[in-house]
Amino acid sequence: MLNDSLFLCFIINNYDKITIMKKSLIYLLLLFIMINSAIYVLSRVNAEQRIRLVLDDNLNTLKTHYEILLHTQKITASTLYRSTIESDRVLAILSQAQDATEAKKVLLRDELQLLLTSKYERAKEKGVLQYHFVLANNESFLRMHKPGRSGDDLTTVRDDLAYTNATQQAVRGFTQGKTAHGFRNVFPLFDTERNHIGAMEISFSSDSFQWYLNNISNIHTHFLVNRDIFDAKTWERDDLILKYSQSAEHVDHMITLGDIHTKEKCIVENREKLVPIREEIDLKIRQGDMFSSYVRHQDHIDVISFLPIRDLKEKTVAWLVSFEESPFIAMTLKGRVLIRILTLLLSSGLIYFLVQQIRSNKSIERKRQLLDDILNATDNIMFITDFKDVSFSNDKFKDLFEIKEMEEFNERNHHDLLSVFLQVDGYLHAGLLKEGEDPIALIEDTAEDERIVSILSGDFEAKAFQVSISKTNSDDDYLVTLSDITKMKEKHVATQKKAYFDGLTGVYNRNRFDETFDEELVRVKRYGDLLTMALIDIDRFKVFNDTHGHLIGDEVLRMMAQSVDQNIKQSDTFARWGGEEFVILFKETSVEDAKRAAERLREEIARLRHPSAGGITASFGLTQYIEGDTISSMFKRCDEALYKAKASGRNRVEIL
Repeated sequence: MLNDSLFLCFIINNYDKITIMKKSLIYLLLLFIMINSAIYVLSRVNAEQRIRLVLDDNLNTLKTHYEILLHTQKITASTLYRSTIESDRVLAILSQAQDATEAKKVLLRDELQLLLTSKYERAKEKGVLQYHFVLANNESFLRMHKPGRSGDDLTTVRDDLAYTNATQQAVRGFTQGKTAHGFRNVFPLFDTERNHIGAMEISFSSDSFQWYLNNISNIHTHFLVNRDIFDAKTWERDDLILKYSQSAEHVDHMITLGDIHTKEKCIVENREKLVPIREEIDLKIRQGDMFSSYVRHQDHIDVISFLPIRDLKEKTVAWLVSFEESPFIAMTLKGRVLIRILTLLLSSGLIYFLVQQIRSNKSIERKRQLLDDILNATDNIMFITDFKDVSFSNDKFKDLFEIKEMEEFNERNHHDLLSVFLQVDGYLHAGLLKEGEDPIALIEDTAEDERIVSILSGDFEAKAFQVSISKTNSDDDYLVTLSDITKMKEKHVATQKKAYFDGLTGVYNRNRFDETFDEELVRVKRYGDLLTMALIDIDRFKVFNDTHGHLIGDEVLRMMAQSVDQNIKQSDTFARWGGEEFVILFKETSVEDAKRAAERLREEIARLRHPSAGGITASFGLTQYIEGDTISSMFKRCDEALYKAKASGRNRVEIL
């Protein structure tokens, strides 16, 4: 990791030579400079690595929550779209409006508004701002958020609507409209004869992201809009008026102020806070990639993360900016100063003792002890090894393995250092070595931020360490530094768990299922293994909700999910697809074997009884992988098989 640590390696490997240079004050001064320079550089690089881990973790946390919200809005928009096009009357109104007179359009528009008012009110509770219908010629027919505005041509104003009407393809992304911007979902509309009749827009305000991240994710976040796409007007509706001011983060970006985001805190205070990193922010915003930095403000350290928001043309037009206080970075910076002060004091002491050693011809062991003290001043584990035996270490190494002498450690591990690295996925270990491969090559061929090992401490606790190596003057020896990142690793795992598990039922969510399917698809294509998918839908689930309320409905979902999760093979993947629909991926399983397993699951579900809702049943639709299949094609067949099961009386398993 650290070329500068070669200073330290030089001292360790040439210690005897230095001590026999008798009374030369020049060499003693050189030794003093080398020790302090090495520790200065080592502490700086080590602190930078620790800080980079924190910065990356904060940035990844912001990105994860942003992607979760995007996915949630995608599901909301798709659900609203499907429920809308299920109404034949809605489609008939839009079809008739294509060639209708203006007077006729007024009547049709009023009827459509009346039909969709209650649906729009429910959608607003889920964050939907715009529920907008556009004819095939890009003429705005009905804006549910502003029903009085209609008839304007959006061809040159809204690229997304024009694209959908031209290609009859859905599109979603962050775009600018006539008076405002937002996260828009545009879907094509067809009448019952599959004739294209226009497009439907379901949009969410950028302010909803700011609100969600602050109030739900507890991440203080600003949503900054580039002045180039900003219009002096703002979205307005009876219960929402967005007001903008120039942001403190960048002169070309605007921010929405409110109860949480006050001018004093988010503009005045932040403008002063960001002065030390102003040039860095300006440069990286011009580059347009996500980044994070930190700044000292008053008595604490703030981590500021910037996540770019791109439009349909992949141009960065907005930023999500999070502010998080970081005691860890503050502690790291203080620790770096303390190490340098301690090193200065110890190295001064070393010079003193060397002079005394020359005068009194004392044992060289006393000098080596001083060097031990310097190494032990760092929080890191450091040792010299040829990856078979460890020849030298600091006390942190001995404390970790509860040993007193190196020989004890070498014999316990059969003269194989790699044997102490636990064979865990995502970590470096001996099992990753190719035939005849050198451990050094394995480490050097791995990206620096992925050089992580898991070690079992003397009290049988698994700890995670980041590894860095530097060549010493000896032919086979390396200086190895282990930095303890256990807590940050645990936080990263916890963040991933939130992203992969359904909050209501506790089973995998669709994100995890999609990733597993992609991995299995690669394996199936390579080895020709069998793969079967099942789609599960709770029978008459709407009745549970309508009769007993959504809380009882949620309990039914949990009961059913836990029943399936406890009765499938460990190798299979079970996840909530959405609503009352769940999916199972049967790995290395034919559709016939999967059907038998599904029948057992169906019977287990049928045995369930809710105290209020009573009995629960579910229908299953199964299909087996066919060459060329994608997740969409398999899901479509599962859905058709499920429909067949429903049509045949429910509480059935059908194959397609």
